[in-house]
Amino acid sequence: MRIAFWSNVHGQTATTSNMVAVALMTALEYRLKVLITHNHFEKSTVETSLVDRKYVKYELMDLANSGIDALARFIKSNKLDKENISNYTTTLLKNKLDLLMGTSKTNKELYVNDLNNVIDLILESAKEFYDIVFIDVSSGNNELSSKILQHSEIIVVNLNQNINVLDDFFDNHKDMVDKSVFLIGKYNADSRINKKNIMRRYGIKKNIAVIPYNIEFSDACSEGRAIDLFMRNLAVKKDDLNYMFIEEVRNAVKLILSHAGIDITLKKLGD
Repeated sequence: MRIAFWSNVHGQTATTSNMVAVALMTALEYRLKVLITHNHFEKSTVETSLVDRKYVKYELMDLANSGIDALARFIKSNKLDKENISNYTTTLLKNKLDLLMGTSKTNKELYVNDLNNVIDLILESAKEFYDIVFIDVSSGNNELSSKILQHSEIIVVNLNQNINVLDDFFDNHKDMVDKSVFLIGKYNADSRINKKNIMRRYGIKKNIAVIPYNIEFSDACSEGRAIDLFMRNLAVKKDDLNYMFIEEVRNAVKLILSHAGIDITLKKLGD
């Protein structure tokens, strides 16, 4: 199952951190093998949210045999099968969560051309090896992002509580609605543009979830400690400041997995 996280605007809807939160909760609470990747050329926070920044900069990015660049090179001269994918990933949670690093190329045109030629094969093979592939997709409608969205079974459309952002999506991207789940990032329940009003205004019946802004999660992402934060807070109590954040991420995961046709009652750990 390929699930793309995308937004119609850049840098406003917490797309990357939303995907990180959903992917971590999925891997920690369900019997599902998960891969995280992205197609950003510009600096992405996917890696640095999950791995220590210095390790990413000086070790992972220097490895010639890992990440999406190395995988793309392999495909040019070899037949790709599902097992090959894991050879190029970084394990975050053993047998549960892997990361396919983004590019270290400095030439954007070269990166886009290389990935455009192989992205179909990568996503198809990843789908065979992993239960879920979460892809953080660059915003807008560039060719590479459009191809990934086309090959994804579910699109998680990341929006916020800005009327201009909401209007832009529902005015200009109606063709995406049928296979979309809507996720409101950095959510503030006190805003007049709350979940209920958004549903009413745009005719959304059920496929919508929210992830509240949480300063501890934001700090953890900037310090490469997102995994640690989730592991410490899975059983958080109702009187804890992180309770609402964790519960809403949990609700978002249930919505996304159910929309993807996954029987969450059979996959839930501990049941």
